[in-house]
Amino acid sequence: MDFTQPIEISTHNYWVGMYLENDPFQCHPYFIENGDESVLIDPGSMLEFEAVVRNVKSISALSKIKYIILHHQDPDLAAAVPEIEKLINRDDLLIITHSRMVPLVKHYLITSDYYEIDKHEHKLDAGALHLDFLTTPYCHSPGAFVTYEPSTKTLFSGDIFGGIEDSWEFYAGADYFEKAKQFHAEYMPSKDIFNYALSKIEKLDINLIAPQHGSIIERKYIPELIKDMKNLECGLYIEEGYQEELIDTIDDLKKKDMALLESLSHFQILMDTMHEAVIVSNEERLIIDINEATHHIFHYDKDEFLKMKLEDIVSMNSLESFNSALQENYVEPFEVSLVREDGKSIPALVGGRNSTREGQAVRITTVIDLSELKEKEELLFQKAKMAEMGEMIANIAHQWRQPLAIINTIISIIKEKNERAQLEHDDVQSKLHEVGTNIQYMSNTINDFMSFYRPNKDKENFSLHSVVEQALEILRPALSALNIKVVFKQTQVVNVHGYINEYTQVLLALINNAKDVLRHKQSENATIILEIYAKNSEGILEISDNGGGIKEENLKRIFEPYFTTKHKSRGTGLGLYIAKMIIENSMDGELSVSNTEEGAKFCILMKEI
Repeated sequence: MDFTQPIEISTHNYWVGMYLENDPFQCHPYFIENGDESVLIDPGSMLEFEAVVRNVKSISALSKIKYIILHHQDPDLAAAVPEIEKLINRDDLLIITHSRMVPLVKHYLITSDYYEIDKHEHKLDAGALHLDFLTTPYCHSPGAFVTYEPSTKTLFSGDIFGGIEDSWEFYAGADYFEKAKQFHAEYMPSKDIFNYALSKIEKLDINLIAPQHGSIIERKYIPELIKDMKNLECGLYIEEGYQEELIDTIDDLKKKDMALLESLSHFQILMDTMHEAVIVSNEERLIIDINEATHHIFHYDKDEFLKMKLEDIVSMNSLESFNSALQENYVEPFEVSLVREDGKSIPALVGGRNSTREGQAVRITTVIDLSELKEKEELLFQKAKMAEMGEMIANIAHQWRQPLAIINTIISIIKEKNERAQLEHDDVQSKLHEVGTNIQYMSNTINDFMSFYRPNKDKENFSLHSVVEQALEILRPALSALNIKVVFKQTQVVNVHGYINEYTQVLLALINNAKDVLRHKQSENATIILEIYAKNSEGILEISDNGGGIKEENLKRIFEPYFTTKHKSRGTGLGLYIAKMIIENSMDGELSVSNTEEGAKFCILMKEI
């Protein structure tokens, strides 16, 4: 075989190197003839420079080379590139390599632009030529890769499959592994890293392997060679003492594995002792595990559960919100209605997290049965309603006091005139009309109160201004009787969406709360200020007073059930708790409290429409 000439190893693919006599470290540049977009692969050092140029010229003009592939950055592969660039003399010449190697190869004073394989989907299309690039990191360079030419099924493998042997042959024989193993044992960093690269390569359909060193390997030897290479101890594995350290590491991993299994066992015990239901489902939402509490809450046996999907335990009216929460990987607890085996709906608080179990993606869902809590909550509402009824009756009494006094006076006048025989027809008519007017006023008062305390079934749009005006109409007599001044500020019209009567209840409770504080303080300039405004698409109503504020230690507890700063005879501790639940649970708003320089300020925040 004449090594002074290029050798065609497959169609349009040439070896263009030189034979270095008595040198076991043979370096092999390759050339892919592709018209004006030809490719030079691993051109080598200045030792091979003249031979490479001569061989390429015998196939094609150097000016037809558009691409130079550098599989790694070592000088035996890349040192001649600057001189070859000058001979090619093309402005569009590209150096094909990995971005990890650009900072290194530039030190050869390369002037051409780079074609970074990791930024071009690891492939090149140049006219009729197509090349695929497979990364083989750390074999032996961080950015190392191999090039596969699929039309001829030729793999240009860089350092991989290279050999250093005095008895060099152009084409490898059956004993090539013996000639190649020393190179790989010393240059590949570890068996694990090398096997990762080999696992990619063995998936290719390869007729020929053309390495940078050693011999060209034909198809018949490739499967066995890869198998032998996979079993080769290399890099760290041949370092003295590393095998012992590796065995110790494996022993430690086994111990950790046993500890993990024990931990999983403890986890299962923990699951079964929890009062909350725990449901594990896969990506298709099929239930794959439950704990004991799940059975007690839903009454299904475990075998029945394992045939169900998550949505099978969700009531129809909650299914849309439940599915939406799962699709958005929602992790915050949310309230839904679930269904037991007997078809009964139960209110529940549901939370969840995405996780993995034995390598499988799973969703861990927790369920808290709120049935008992809802019953207690309903009792709280009823108790609060009773307290509100007392407030309502007191306010009706304030509204009725004056008209009753007027009616009583009219009756006394009619009675006295009748006894003196001075009662005239016109007097009777006039006085009866006046009595009727006051009775109508009292009737309207009752209707107003009944309207405000009647629960809404549907949410509606309403004006904050109208709610404040109506609330003040109810409370104004009681506030006037205590000489409490009311200041109502509104800078803009603000509309919100919710239950208008429940919102009014909250407002009445907050104003009454301020009224009681001011009555207790007996301030000479007692004032309640109501202010409406919008900010960041939120409708805001603030109720503040000059009653001195709330003690710092009570601020955090002010919305707790049964917490009150009033005397037992004047408060149940439920008003503010119920108010907060109405705004935040029923209308998705926010009720908060803070202190100002003069007193307390409650803020109701709801989304503006």
